[in-house]
Amino acid sequence: MDKKLLTLKDCIIDSHYNEDYAGKIIVLRPEALKTEYRDERFQLWLGRFGFGCDPLLRGRSVFATCLYDNEKAEWVRESFYGAVKPESLPDWAKLKLSQINPGSSAGEHEQTPKYRGYSFLENGRHEAGVWLCSEKEVMEYIDLQKNYQHRVMICDRGDCNVLELVKGRIVHPSREELETILARHEGSMQMNL
Repeated sequence: MDKKLLTLKDCIIDSHYNEDYAGKIIVLRPEALKTEYRDERFQLWLGRFGFGCDPLLRGRSVFATCLYDNEKAEWVRESFYGAVKPESLPDWAKLKLSQINPGSSAGEHEQTPKYRGYSFLENGRHEAGVWLCSEKEVMEYIDLQKNYQHRVMICDRGDCNVLELVKGRIVHPSREELETILARHEGSMQMNL
């Protein structure tokens, strides 16, 4: 079996120098991997945190999660080519990404799932939904998925569609309805769409 490798051409131009890697899919250089792991499955990582995520900070550590096997590891920023172009992300990786729950906002009082996030490929394929415990988790899920997925849908506990994006643009509810909803919550929800 020929192993496919991602290259610098699969990354956003100059993203190594000016992209914050936190919350982005980043491409590990093949030479950072042992020979037997040198293929695209082990090159795609979700940047999580670390001073190395921000190109303006002096730190070098990037804590990341491998999309293929969910391994968590610490790398140095120089180990990555940069942030992957959305069109270079293979379908298997988009499906794996769709299963990641941001989970950073679930506090002790917010453990009951309120929503479920679904992400769809252009051909309609998708994985099971991801439970989300708060509106903040919903926004984090959308921020993570919107650049890579064809369609992102958020449903309530009854599986009714409450928010839907296609190609990163809101299609449900209408922009006016959404602004009314956000105004009612007086700043507790913010969307950067």
